[in-house]
Amino acid sequence: MIKMNLLLINPRYNGCSEIPPLSLECLAAPLLTEGMDVSILDLDICSEEEGHNSLSDMILRLQPRILGVTAMSHSFSSAQRVCRTAKKLDQTVLTVMGGIHATVMSDEILRENSHIDVCVRGEGEVTLSELIHYFISGQALSDIEGISYRESGKITHNKDRALLRNLNELPNPAHHIIRGEKYRTRGISSSRGCYHNCNFCSIQAQYHRTVRIRDAAAIAEEIRTLFYGGARRIMFTDDNFTFSLKRIRELCGLIECIGLAGKVEFYAEGRIDDICRNPIMACVLSDTGFKGLYIGAESGSAEILDYYNKGTSPEDITRGVAQCIEQNLTPVANFILFGPKDTIGTMKETIRLARQIFEMGAEIVYAETLIPYPGTPIHESLARDGMFEEQQGIYYFKSYYGIEIEWILRLCNIARVITELLHREDKYFSYKKAYFELGYLDELLSGHIPARFNEFYNQHSSGERAVLPSKIEEIHEYIIAAIRNA
Repeated sequence: MIKMNLLLINPRYNGCSEIPPLSLECLAAPLLTEGMDVSILDLDICSEEEGHNSLSDMILRLQPRILGVTAMSHSFSSAQRVCRTAKKLDQTVLTVMGGIHATVMSDEILRENSHIDVCVRGEGEVTLSELIHYFISGQALSDIEGISYRESGKITHNKDRALLRNLNELPNPAHHIIRGEKYRTRGISSSRGCYHNCNFCSIQAQYHRTVRIRDAAAIAEEIRTLFYGGARRIMFTDDNFTFSLKRIRELCGLIECIGLAGKVEFYAEGRIDDICRNPIMACVLSDTGFKGLYIGAESGSAEILDYYNKGTSPEDITRGVAQCIEQNLTPVANFILFGPKDTIGTMKETIRLARQIFEMGAEIVYAETLIPYPGTPIHESLARDGMFEEQQGIYYFKSYYGIEIEWILRLCNIARVITELLHREDKYFSYKKAYFELGYLDELLSGHIPARFNEFYNQHSSGERAVLPSKIEEIHEYIIAAIRNA
C-alpha cells in the first residue's frame, strides 16, 4: 500500500459543467483500492478566479506528490495554467497530463511546456498506477508503456500501451469522492469506443474503431449506487450508446429488475441511423426512463455528410427523429453550420433541416464552425492541402470555396443579437432560441435584412415620434455592412 497524496484536476472550459469528470473518477478508483489518498478538483463548475484560488488552496493544503490534469483540445490552455500554477507553488510536484489532447500532441506539449513533466497517452488507469509506483520508488520510467516524458533534457516516447481487453477488470468509478449536489446530472459509461469513422472525430486516435463493453449487471449496480446517493438524472457518456439493440434490451431489462425504470431520467449519446435500423430501440429506451438521445446530425446536405464520412443521409435524420418523437424520446440534434467544404447552399440546407426537425419536436443545438482537432482525419487532410490554420491554440480552417470564416461568425453574431432583441420576452425563449437564430441566419446568408427585424426597424424609425434606440441603428448598419461584404 502506498500512502501518498494525488490530486486530479478537471480544467476549466466554460465554468458551466453539469456532470462530474467521469474520466477522473475512473482513474481514481483503482488508486483508492491501492490505499492512495486521491482527491479530485473540478474547475469547470466555477469562475476562473474561484478556480485559481481553489487550486492554490488545495495544493498548499494537500501538498500532493503528483498532480494529474486531463485535457481536451478546447481545455488545453486551462490545463496548461493548472500545471504552471502547481510548479510555482511546489517545484517538486510531478505534473502529469492525460486525455485525448495529450495522446495526440504529447511531443509538442513537452517541447513547449517545461511545467508539464509527463504525458499519459491513451487509457490511463493502468499507466497512471505504474507511473506512481515508479516515481515514488525512484525507478526509471523507461519501462512504463503509454507515457511520454523528458529524460536528461530529451523527450522520450515509450511504446503505446495496448487497450484494456476487459473493462470488467476495472473497479467502478469513484463517484463518492465528488460531491454530487454540485451537479445536475451524474455520468456513467457502459462502453468505450465507436465502430464508425467520422473524419472530424478524435475518438479513433484513442480507440482505433474498437468497442469494448462492460457487464450489464455491473452497470445496473452502479446505477443503483448513484440513485441511492441522490442521483435522479444519469447520462451515459458512451461514444455511441446505441450500437447494439441486444445490449440495450439487456441493460434496460436490468434497470427494470432493480426497480429504477421511471425513477431516474436517463440520457445518452447515440446515432440516429441506429434508431432507423432498429425502430423499437426508441420504445425500449423510453419505457425504461430515457428522456433524451443526443445525436450528431451534423449537416442537412448529403454531400457534406459524405465528406464527413458520417454514413447517414438527411432522410435518415428526419426518419430517426420521427421515430424518437413518436416514442416520447426527445432527440437533441447537433449541427455543424460551416465546414471546409460548405457553401452558402449547403449551409442553408443544414438550417432548413434543423428547423424542420425542431418543428417535429426535436431540440437543436449547433456549432458555428467545425473544429479540425489534432489527431482527426479531417485535420490531416486540411494540413496536407494547406487549409489548416492555428493561432494561439485555436484550430480552424480555410474554406475550399473561399468563404471567410470571420464573415460567417459575424452573421451568426448578428442572428444572435436579433434573436435576443426580438424574442427575449418569449416564455420559451431558451428552448426556441436556436430555432430563431437559424431562421435569421438563413435570411442573412441570402443577402437579405431579416424581414421581422426590418419591420421592427421601420416601425421605430419612422413617423414624428421616432424612438429608435442607438443600438438598433448600430445593428442595422452592421447588417448592411455584412451583406455588402458577402
